[in-house]
Amino acid sequence: MVDPTLVDELVLRTGVSRSDAEAILVALGQIAASRIPRAAGPGAAAPLADRWPAPPRDVSDPGEVEALIAAAEQHPLGLEFLLHGDLSAVAITFQVHAFSVDAARRQLTGRAV
Repeated sequence: MVDPTLVDELVLRTGVSRSDAEAILVALGQIAASRIPRAAGPGAAAPLADRWPAPPRDVSDPGEVEALIAAAEQHPLGLEFLLHGDLSAVAITFQVHAFSVDAARRQLTGRAV
């Protein structure tokens, strides 16, 4: 059984038919259930680390960070954009990963701009 409130919300937001909304929610529920590892034994809960991937760690390439800073110095929006622009916009503008933007910001805040 699908929660009628979720069905109503999906119909409202997407304009799909009620039957399609129910089918979509059932399919999403099945996908979600298949992705969550089951614990061993009845009532046993898997440790959180086993259920979800570890958070990403900073894997920025120092050379890429230096190149990003150099590119920002030459860009019309400048270092100000690198330091304070929206993270995704900066990453897209300079075609780098958001981790590199964060690393560049950390490096720049440690030196005079």
